[in-house]
Amino acid sequence: MADVTIDWDRCIHSGMCTTIAGNVFGMGPDARLVVLHDSVSGDDLDSVHDAAACCPVDAIAVDG
Repeated sequence: MADVTIDWDRCIHSGMCTTIAGNVFGMGPDARLVVLHDSVSGDDLDSVHDAAACCPVDAIAVDG
């Protein structure tokens, strides 16, 4: 199990993470990022690592 955090000061809501890890990240009605699950494991953890690597502003952190 790993914890997912977003640096909201850096996040530009590009949506790349929602495409890569849609089970963990989503877009709210105001087109802003929402974190659906802040603790992940298994396939979701792999997807979050991929999303963190692709984030254009390095706003995603995975601890664990």
